[in-house]
Amino acid sequence: MQTSHFSADDTSTGAVAGRVHGAARIVLCVADLTAREQFARVAAEFAVLDIAVAADRAVPLLLRESASLIVVDEQALLTDNTIDGSARSVRDLASAVTANSGGTQLLVLSNHGSLAALPGALRTEDLTSRVSVLNPSGITSDALRTLLTLTIRQSELMSQRNAIRQPAFSHSLSDVLGSSPSMQQLYAAVDEAANSDAPILICGEHGTGTSLIGNAIHDGGPRSGQSFVRVHSRSLTTESLNELLCLDIGPEASTLPLDTPTKPVGGTLFLDDIEAFPVALHKTLCRFIERQQELVDGSQGRHRPLVRIVAATHLNLDLPSRQTLGLEILTRGMNAKRLMVPALRERPEDIGPLSEQFFIRWALQEDQPRPRLTRNALEVLKDHLWPGNVRELYTVLRNTAIVAESGDVTADMLRSWLAKSVEVEVSETPRMTLADMERQLIETTFTRCGGNREKTAQSLDIGLRTLSGKLREYGYPPRGGPGSNLKAA
Repeated sequence: MQTSHFSADDTSTGAVAGRVHGAARIVLCVADLTAREQFARVAAEFAVLDIAVAADRAVPLLLRESASLIVVDEQALLTDNTIDGSARSVRDLASAVTANSGGTQLLVLSNHGSLAALPGALRTEDLTSRVSVLNPSGITSDALRTLLTLTIRQSELMSQRNAIRQPAFSHSLSDVLGSSPSMQQLYAAVDEAANSDAPILICGEHGTGTSLIGNAIHDGGPRSGQSFVRVHSRSLTTESLNELLCLDIGPEASTLPLDTPTKPVGGTLFLDDIEAFPVALHKTLCRFIERQQELVDGSQGRHRPLVRIVAATHLNLDLPSRQTLGLEILTRGMNAKRLMVPALRERPEDIGPLSEQFFIRWALQEDQPRPRLTRNALEVLKDHLWPGNVRELYTVLRNTAIVAESGDVTADMLRSWLAKSVEVEVSETPRMTLADMERQLIETTFTRCGGNREKTAQSLDIGLRTLSGKLREYGYPPRGGPGSNLKAA
C-alpha cells in the first residue's frame, strides 16, 4: 500500500481490483463534495487514490510520483481568489501533468462539457492527447468505472510509448557541428547526459555550439516537453534567480523549500557564461541543487529534480586565472559533470562536410546554384586557425557564396574574408554595459578587501550607504555591522 503526501483527513487509499495495472494512481482535485465522494468511491475500487481538493496541492505530488489520472473540477482550478494566482495555478498544473512520467491523463469536470471552455494553459498542443472534459451531471457509477478504466489504460499506453522513444537529435547536431570521431564521442556523452538529471557544465570556445549542445541535452531527455529557459548568468539577481527556481526565500539559502513548483516546472534552466554567475548567488544555487539531490536519494527513485541545471562556459579551464578558480569552486559545489566541445581547428576533417552542408542549405534558401569548394580552397580552410570556430566558418562561407559569380569558390575568394574573420568575431562579441562594468569593479574590490565594506567604500571613494545599496541590489545579504565580512560564497 502506498502512502499519500497529503494529510490523513483528505486521503483515501483503496485496494487494486485487478482490472487495471496495480501501480495506477488517481489524484482527485474535486472541490464539489457530492462529485468528490462519487469519484472517490469508484476510484478507490481499483487504484491508489490521493485527494488533494485544490489543484495547486497536487502539483508537488505530480512532480515526484508517476500518476495515471488526475481529476479536477472548475471550482478546484479557481481555488486561488486572485486572477493572477488562479492563472498561475492552472499553468503549473498543466506543466506538471505534461512532465509526469506516468503518461498522466487529465479529466476536467465542467458543466460546459467543452474543451474550448477550458483555460488556455489546458488547451496547448502538448496536452491535446491528455485532456478530456466530462459533464458530471447524471453520470452513473457504472459509467464512471468504465470511463476511469479506459482513461488509465490510455495513460499506460502513452507511458509505454514515451519509454521507447529514442532521441534523434545527434543526427541533426552532426549536420551543424560535425561528425568527426571527437564529435561522435561528444554526442555519446550528450545522449548519456540527456537521460540523467545531474547538473552539466558544457565547456567550449565561442562559436563551438555550446548552446546547441544544451538544447540537445534538454530535447533528448524526458524533459523535452517542458520549458528550456536560457539566461545570461551576469544578468541574475537574487530576485530573478528565486523567480526562475520559484523560491520565496530571504538571504539565508538554508531555508530553501522542498515542495515549491519551479519555473520552468520540470524543465531545464540553461545558465550561459556561468563564469559570470554572481558570487553572492553561489550558495543559493548550490544549496538548491543539493536539496534536490537529497530528495532523489531519499525517495527510492520516485522523485526527480524539479528543475534541471545545465550551464556553459567559454573559459579555457586549463589556463589558471581568477575567473577559472571561481568557476572551479562553483562547479564543484554544483557537482556538475563536464562536457568538452572541441574547437574546429582540432578537427579539420569536419571542415569539408560542414562546408558542403552549408552550401546546400544556402542554395536552397536563396534559390541559387550550389557553390562548390575547389581543392585549394578546402586546403586554405583547413589551414586557418578558426578562432571563431563553426560560427566563423559559416560567416566566411556565407559571405563568399553571396559574392561568388560562378559555381566554384576558389582560395583567392576565401582569403580576403578569412583576413577579416577575426575582426568580425570580435565585433560579434557581446559588449559590457556601463552597469556591468560598475558591478564588476565593485564585486572585484569587495572580494579583494575580504568583504570589508568600509575598506571597499574607501577604495572606491564612495559612501558606505551607497556601497551597501549596490551590494544589496546584487544579492548580497544585509550588513551585520561595520567591518563585517559578509561575502556570499
